[in-house]
Order: sequence, then structure tokens, then C-alpha cells
Amino acid sequence: MADGLEVEDPDIVFAQHLIECELCTNAVTLYCSICDVNLCGDCIGHHINAKAALPHNVVSFKLRASKTILPHCANHVVEKCDLFCSKCDVPICVNCITLQHKAHPAIKLEDKCKQKKLEIEKESEYFEKNTCKNLENAIAKLQQKLEDVEKKYNEMQNAVVQKGIILHNEVDRTVQKFSEEINDMKNRDVFLIEEKIQENKGLLRALNVHLKQIKKLANSFILQDILEFQIRNNAEKCISFDFSLSMPSFASTRIKENTMYGTFGNLSSKITQNLKAFAAKQERVRTICSRSVICKSMETNFDDICNLACMNNNTLWINCDNKTMVCLKDTGVGIRKVDTESGLRPTNLAMTRQGDLIYAVYDPRYSSVSMVTGRKTEKVIKFVDWKPVGVCCTLADEFLVSMESNDETQVKIARFSGSTITQEIQYDDKHRPLYAPGKYYILLEENKNLDVCASDPNKNEVVVTDKDGVLRWKYKGNLKSGKFESFSPSFIISDSHCQLLVMDTDNNCVHLLDMDGIFIGYIMHPKIHGIGAMSLDRNGRLWIANYKGGQINVFKYLQ
Repeated sequence: MADGLEVEDPDIVFAQHLIECELCTNAVTLYCSICDVNLCGDCIGHHINAKAALPHNVVSFKLRASKTILPHCANHVVEKCDLFCSKCDVPICVNCITLQHKAHPAIKLEDKCKQKKLEIEKESEYFEKNTCKNLENAIAKLQQKLEDVEKKYNEMQNAVVQKGIILHNEVDRTVQKFSEEINDMKNRDVFLIEEKIQENKGLLRALNVHLKQIKKLANSFILQDILEFQIRNNAEKCISFDFSLSMPSFASTRIKENTMYGTFGNLSSKITQNLKAFAAKQERVRTICSRSVICKSMETNFDDICNLACMNNNTLWINCDNKTMVCLKDTGVGIRKVDTESGLRPTNLAMTRQGDLIYAVYDPRYSSVSMVTGRKTEKVIKFVDWKPVGVCCTLADEFLVSMESNDETQVKIARFSGSTITQEIQYDDKHRPLYAPGKYYILLEENKNLDVCASDPNKNEVVVTDKDGVLRWKYKGNLKSGKFESFSPSFIISDSHCQLLVMDTDNNCVHLLDMDGIFIGYIMHPKIHGIGAMSLDRNGRLWIANYKGGQINVFKYLQ
């Protein structure tokens, strides 16, 4: 077990790896210093037989660094390089000095490496005394700043709560004052109304007595009494039946929207702007820490490689600009061919967890996703109104397919369980399209945290939703750093650390992002040019095929 260095700085990518045999997945125990290959005990015989024409020197893996290992000559495979051409800046063998590098100034390779080691030591010393120390100081300051910021925000929170308590108390006092005034007004008005009621009741009693008397007189036979009675036809006009009293009311003063928030206080923070300025200074360190190590290069006899899918650590599938998919050994030798049933070029390749090949083909007549199992090819999904352009297999053994409508006006991603659609992802929460139709394919991948990740070269962005199809984030190429002026995403893959690797065809590099879309670094190498396709093997190594020339290179990007 090789322990990776544990660091807190997210700019530096490290990992912990079990060092495996390069021919199988067993732990490495031996090392061939001639071929520079890590081996287990079971594979040593296979290695020697496969390269019987070459000499071999197999030692214990623990002793591999005790002997100087010379590289193989690029032009003479049976020779080792012990010289260095100063003009061409490449290692050469004794045959090269009389042929390709004739009359070129050359020095011993070990002398050149001694010079390079001195430069490496100077760089190491500089990083240790300057860059690392500065970063440690920056981390310490940021840690202290973090504590201060958390303390300040807690104080702000307490101040807001106290302000709220004060306002609540003021409101309570105002409510109490209004309540007292309302009670006084109520008592006054009730008293006046009740007084008027009693007054009218007294008048009613007097009137009833009067009525009793005149009714008695109306039935009287004493004529003198009747003649002396005075009629009062307008007597009711002397009595007031109206009592005007308007109903009480409460006219609330309207508080305009956001007035309370504006008068309550204000918040401010400049940390975001400060951190953006600080992040710009990290770009050079980020570049230094993102160096890739090339593990191997293989030459194939195929040109126009446009898809690549690793089957295991030493076998892969590719397809070029035709109907044929080819299975290759890591030596570049083809061992199997499969043609699409429609005779059309597949748009994308993928592998199931069981190691079966999946490919998508689109055409108005033959659009489908098919699976190659053993020697059998079966159509898994058939399409009518949509064309599949990208496909991947999920951790739940389902299929995610990006597809475009036949009229080329819509793009969506569908999840399939077998041949049945179980989910469609097409719009955000405001019903705006997440993906743009166009002349480029929308390729996709399921991250290890089950996010659905898509590269959209028609909008020059990466779009990531959660497993329910809710938009999480978008990435537009880290253009603010100023390193590149454009971004054109193509192939997209996820590693075991939930990191995304996004191929950038505009700049011949791969962007490394964390699970939240934060840029980590670029994967770049002189051998990466005219990118055609890429994939990851089960050891986490990155395979990149150049579109022209048939060269496939394998990189270790996690150190």
C-alpha cells in the first residue's frame, strides 16, 4: 500500500493507491528494469514470453530504485539510451548517433540527468522554503480569519436578534397603548348609548300611562271631560327618535414592502471579492501541482479515432469514422471487430460494470442503443422520434442516454431501465432548456454521487443535475483565469473520487473538477494533440486517443 500525502489544500491532487501488476490486478512484487514494468509472480512468465526478443532483468520491486534504469530507444526498440542529443533534446542510443542524430552534439545521459537532478533539487528547495512556507502561512492566516469570521457572524446574529427583541418590545408597548385608548373610547360610547336607551325607556313608560288615560276617556260618558281634552296631533315631533353615532374604526398605517427590512439595518461583506483576488494568485501553484505522468504510449494502425472505452486494464474498444468497432490489446494489436447492424458509425461507446460493450447509433430508420455480450449483439433500446448521441451505464445498471429530436430542435437526457424510460431531464425549475441542440453531440456521465453530468459543446458548458434532475451547477471553462480564451467540452468521465474529467478540444487538455464544479487543474502533456476520445481504466489511469495518427497515451494524473 502506497500512502498518499495528506494535505488540506484543494489545489493539490493526491490519492492513495494499491500498486498493481501491469498485466493483472494482483499486488506487484517484481520489477523488470529493462522493460520498466511492474509485475506479480504469476505474470513474470507471460511478460518474458511476450517480449522474448528483448533481454530482461527481473528484480524485487523493493530494489527497483537501486539500479539506474535506462529508457528504451524510440527508434531502436532493442537498444537502451545511454546518450542525450543536446540539439534535439531527446535521449538516444549508440545507433542513433550514427544515423538520425549524426553530427549532433551529444553527452552521456547520466551526465544530463545529473544536471537535471540539480535543477530539480533547486526547484524542490525553492518550493520547500518559499512556496510551501507561504502556503502554510496563508492557511494559518485563513484559519484564523475563518475563526474571526465565524465569531463576527455570531455577533451579527445576536445583534439582529437583540434588535428584533427591542422592536418587539416597542410593538408590545404600542399595542398596549392602543388597547388602553380603545377601552376608554368603548366605555365612553357604551355609557352614552346606554344613557339614551334609559331616557327613551322613561319616555315610553310616560307615554304608556298617557295612552291608558286617553283610552279611558274615549270610553267615558262624561261629556264635560271629553270637551275639555286637548288634542295633540304633533306631539311626536317634540320627541327625538334619531341618535347619530358613527361606528368606531382603526385606520392602520401601511408599512411599505421592504421598509421594515431597510430600516432594520444593513449587512455587508467583502470576503468574496478578497478571495477572488487571492484565488488569482494561486493559478501558478495550481499549474505546478497538476502535472501529469505518462505511463505508456501505444501506436495503432487506425486513424480518425473518435470513441474509446476501456474494457479493463489492458484491453479497450475504439471506433473510427466508420461502422467498425475494434477491441485492442494495450500493445495496439486488434483482437476483435464488431460492425454496427445498420452500417452506420456509432455516436458513442460505453462499458457496463460486467464488461459488456454498449454503443449508440442514430438515423431516422435505425436509431438504437445496442449491447455486445460475448459474440452476440442485441438492440436494447429502439427510438422513433429521437436520436441517441451519448450513452453511459449507471451504478444501478441502468442506461443514461442523451438524445436529440428528429427535427433537431430539442435535447434531453433519459434514464432507461432495460428499454423502459423511467426519467427524463430536459428543463430547469423555470422550464428553460438545460441543453442546447446543435451540430455537436451532448455526451454524459453519471458521477459516483449519482449526479447526471453532461458536456454541452453547443453552449460551451458542463451541466450537472442531481439524480432527480434538479440543476446543481454549471461550469463554463475557468476562462476568468486568463489561461485560455475559449472552452469546448467533449468527452466527460468521472473517477472514484467523484471528480469530473472534461475534455477540452479547443485547448488539447482535460479540465479536472471536484464534485461541486470547482476547478482543480488542467491535465496537459506534449503528447496530447488533436484529442479524439478518452476513458478511464479500473486503476484510475486516463487513456487519451489523438484523433489523427492512431496514437493512444496512458496518463496517471493522481499522484
